[in-house]
Amino acid sequence: MMGGTSAVNSVSLRFLTLDEIQEFAWLVRNYKGDTDLIQGRRTVDAKSILGIYSLNIQEQMELLVHNGDFEQLRIQIGKFIR
Repeated sequence: MMGGTSAVNSVSLRFLTLDEIQEFAWLVRNYKGDTDLIQGRRTVDAKSILGIYSLNIQEQMELLVHNGDFEQLRIQIGKFIR
């Protein structure tokens, strides 16, 4: 497969409540790009609330944004970037 490489953007996130996770999942589900959450060796689709709940929600995780308008998403999820 040929083609250019695309930059992957990332930010560190931490959630303080279950309500924050639900709000984050709603925001990311409406985002048009591809996103993943990584914690340790686990990677889940950031648009899947069940995937998010499978992680240790009390610990930091990294959001990878593979495409789309990263800066717009970053503004929307700003309160979770900790």
